[in-house]
Amino acid sequence: MLPKFRRLTRRDLNICNNTGKTLRLPNFWIKYLPNNIKYSRFGVVTSTKLAKSAVIRNKLRRNIFKAIGNRQQALGTDILFFPQKSMLNLEHEEIGIVVNKALSEISNQSA
Repeated sequence: MLPKFRRLTRRDLNICNNTGKTLRLPNFWIKYLPNNIKYSRFGVVTSTKLAKSAVIRNKLRRNIFKAIGNRQQALGTDILFFPQKSMLNLEHEEIGIVVNKALSEISNQSA
């Protein structure tokens, strides 16, 4: 799990969702917005449309946060993940690869 200061608060999550840029990928889509701090903050939105079981949704959320936590690059961006149902079929290693690829694509676009 990410430290609390690297997670989006409800207020910042709403701001990022309403005004952020969108990046669509096959397994999930991302909204991101540059922030004025030196580190990135992350959030994962898993609705009941994804899976009815909270256990499954929370497991996916933990896997995404774990993949983010392994990456040590500072982007200075608020990033919000919206996983799709196809992401439920991926293994933990595959989730890490897909998330790292998406984060590198965001860093390329913001640079």
